[in-house]
Parts: sequence; structure tokens; C-alpha cells
Amino acid sequence: MSRPDLYFALIHARQSFPNEWVGRFYRRLDEEVRSRATPLPGLRTGSIHYATEREAQAASGERGPDVRVLVPLYTREFLHDPPTDFAPYLNRRSDVTDLPFVHPVMWDVYIPPREVCGIAQAVSLGNAVREYRDCGMATICRHNAYSSELRQIVELLADRIVRAAEHPGHVPEWMLVASHPVGTPLPEARFFISVARPPGSDTEWTPFDPDRLSVIERAVQAARRLALLPEVIDAFDGPAADHETRDSAGILLLAPETLADATTRPIVEKLLKRLPQWTTVVVVAGRDQHLREPAARAMQLAGSSAQAARTAPEFARTVEEAIQRARRNFLRGHPS
Repeated sequence: MSRPDLYFALIHARQSFPNEWVGRFYRRLDEEVRSRATPLPGLRTGSIHYATEREAQAASGERGPDVRVLVPLYTREFLHDPPTDFAPYLNRRSDVTDLPFVHPVMWDVYIPPREVCGIAQAVSLGNAVREYRDCGMATICRHNAYSSELRQIVELLADRIVRAAEHPGHVPEWMLVASHPVGTPLPEARFFISVARPPGSDTEWTPFDPDRLSVIERAVQAARRLALLPEVIDAFDGPAADHETRDSAGILLLAPETLADATTRPIVEKLLKRLPQWTTVVVVAGRDQHLREPAARAMQLAGSSAQAARTAPEFARTVEEAIQRARRNFLRGHPS
């Protein structure tokens, strides 16, 4: 006997600890759905929400109850790096009557740089609530002044969930919304973090002992603090990565060892001589005296786009400055 379906699942699970506003939103939505639900054979009134990513991962190995509607909370992080189990739903284009339906909520105001499932439907929740379109659902949940707007959106979403769950053979009207309303924010460009690591090192490249975080992770965190979407790429990957970076802002994290090594030296020299227009360079020099000459060579080849970092605090400051400069130059000079 198959397990009974549930009405919906709320998908967030981007943190290692529960988000109280997500939890409150879920409980309120669950109450509204239950108040509207009609007992039907094979459809059990209820829902699922995993409060943390760890809980979601622990449950992924076990087949849980099926649900009729997925309600993902779209954030920058979610759309850029979705949970593995949800990733296939982002690219849904056809067979919209296949269960489960997907009805996202714009948790913040970010619109992704690529077309993904449900953006128009998510935005349509706030057609009559400008605060939702301008600020996102997280802001509305946090401020008591938006209590009536919160109730209005939750009630509309609950209506849609119940209608879709109880009539799975009919395409809900919110699945047919095709266009974005006027005033939708423009998409944010990707921000590339190209990495030329020392030969033989891995992604945990940590030249500043006793620093526990790799320089790559520190650069990623710095980009996220500036509300950017970092994508880490290997500087030695070849033409494909090089072609993409020429129309995006980014930084290059460069190890001087790559200029001291006979195998990687010609690649790095060529890379530095033809840097993408909006890429700045951080030479991760460290204090090794043997690397002074290749570090100076890297600074010479990169010119004014380069800065050097010899300690962990200096790297933290330098990488943030380099990211800001690359992004500023991109916004000033990009033809779009």
C-alpha cells in the first residue's frame, strides 16, 4: 500500500541551524492549509519542513511521504547552490501537471541570472503587496508593521496549495503565469573567483598558517558579504572558463609557485598578459623568501590590477578590496 500524500513541503534548509522566521512562516502556512483542507482518500492533511540542511540530508536516504506541492523559499544561496534533491525542479519546463507542483516564495528580492522554475508564480504572490516585491518575504515576516500583508500572502499561498493538492489533474492558474511584472529587479551577474593554486595543492590551499580556512573559502565569504554570487573556477581549465570570465567581474587568486614551476609558468604568464577586462589579481605571496622573485614577476605582469598579500589579515583586507574594485569596474564599464 502506498503512503498517503501530504499537501506540501516547505524547502529552505540552507543553514546549519534553524531560521526562526522560516519556522514561523511554515507554521502559519501549515495552519492556513489545514484550515482549508478537505479530507480525501489518499491525501493526508499535513506537510513537511526540515529546519536545517543537516536534517534534510539525514532524511534524504529514507523515502518519506509524497507531497503534492513543493514550496521552496528562493534566496540567492538557494538558487545558486540548490539542495541536491531539489536541483532538478529548477529546470522544469514541460509536463507541468506532473506532481509535485512547484510554487516558490521570494524569500529575498533576488532574481536569478538564469531562468528557473516558478519565478513568475513566486512574484505573483505579491501583485497586491508592493512590500513583498520590493523587500521579499523575509522582511515582511520580521516586521510587525506588515502583519496584514503577511496574512494576505499566506492566505493566498494556502489557497493555491490546497487547490493544487486536491485537484492534481488540473493545471493551477498560477502555473500558467508567464511574464514578470514591471519593476522586477534586474538579475545579478555572476562573480568569478579564478584560482591558480600551487602545483600539487588542492582546494584546501591554506598558505597562511595557522589559519584554518583556505584562501578560496575566505574569498568566497568575502564575495557573499558583498551580496555577490561567487563561482570558483580553476584558472588552468582552459578556453571555456576564460571565455566566460570575459563578460563577468572576477578576481584571480595567484600562487607565486605557479611562476616558479616550469610546467605552469607559461600558462600563468599568458593568463596575466591577457586578463579579462574586469578581473583583479591577488598574489598570495606569503613570507617564503624563495617566492619573492616570482611574486614580483606576477605583480609586474598583472600591472595595476594586482595586489599582494603576505599574511592572513592582509589577505582578508586585500581580497575584499579586490572584489569591490572588480565589481565597481564592471558596473562602470559593462555595455549592458
